Amino acid sequence: MNCLQNLPRSSGLSLRNFTGTTKKPYFPVVSLGMTKFADQRLSIVAQVVSGSESSTEKDETEKDAVKSDTYSNDMTAAMGAVLTYRHELGMNYNFIRPDLIVGSCLQTPEDVDKLRSIGVKTIFCLQQNPDLEYFGVDIGAIREYANKCSDIEHLRAEIRDFDAFDLRLRLPAVVSKLSKAVNRNGGVTYIHCTAGLGRAPAVALTYMFWVQGYKLSEAFNLLMSKRSCFPKLDAIKSATADILTGLKRKPATLTWSGDDCSTVEISGLDIGWGQRIPLEFDEERGLWTLQRDLPEGHYEYKYIVDGVWTCSEFEPITSPNKDGHVNNYVKVLDDNPDSISAAVRNRITSDDPDLTSDERLIIREFLEAYPDEE
Repeated sequence: MNCLQNLPRSSGLSLRNFTGTTKKPYFPVVSLGMTKFADQRLSIVAQVVSGSESSTEKDETEKDAVKSDTYSNDMTAAMGAVLTYRHELGMNYNFIRPDLIVGSCLQTPEDVDKLRSIGVKTIFCLQQNPDLEYFGVDIGAIREYANKCSDIEHLRAEIRDFDAFDLRLRLPAVVSKLSKAVNRNGGVTYIHCTAGLGRAPAVALTYMFWVQGYKLSEAFNLLMSKRSCFPKLDAIKSATADILTGLKRKPATLTWSGDDCSTVEISGLDIGWGQRIPLEFDEERGLWTLQRDLPEGHYEYKYIVDGVWTCSEFEPITSPNKDGHVNNYVKVLDDNPDSISAAVRNRITSDDPDLTSDERLIIREFLEAYPDEE
């Protein structure tokens, strides 16, 4: 029985195609920067049936379009790749495996039934409340409706948008919750964030790597063959090494030289691109400084000097991505580069890492023992 039999159906453009898109056609545009998938694009072939749309619906669609433009611009600036999300075109998704889907956010309770119709047993939402509020998504109504259906479970495991460090720290708890839900519910699992281009594919990729036995590059290649997206591989590698070697912090000092400015801030690093940390000015040395304890790993950042985003020419700089953008970066390393933990972390964070049988067992036992979140 359709649990939504009493809910009104919206009119307008209708579409069903291999991507699982419903409501209106969705054309994601993704440039993958420095990765070898820079020229890969998702091609969507769709048959569109025209329909009528009320003036109220049209106004709401136009408002969502403006919000989508802003969100896409912010996402592009934060992620280092040209990423486009059109919320006004409805939920979109791709099967990565027969039992695993990555997609964009549910927008109405009706979307629950769309997922039930393709065998989804677990809806796994990675959005935070501000993400939902931005596009006016009533998560309470969606969850209430899902709870009334006996054949599907809606779960939340929040990760901050555009923040690779938060992704790294949250992955163990999130994948633990996901794995337990999959074991409990079976069937198809739908993992989503807002656009389904960053957090959701990263979690799906980590689950494939940690739980389903894929080599990371094999899982990545499969994911990218199904959906153009931009999962943060460095965050996944670092989270993997954190489980195997422990999360150890080291002091790092960053400086900006010059007394001809009034404010210097840093964005990126371990706080994400949506936040900033002010540097303190040392009058004796004529330097702006920031001292911060960071876990081992690779961190990209930019200085913001009197409101202008810039890189320091005196600190390491990344290679330009496809759009010519570069960042400063810092590597935080083990004090003893010859230690066993340093060797494990170096291997796991290399270009093409894999896990030994013992390491897979350690990670799976770690996930099973991880305390359940509310």
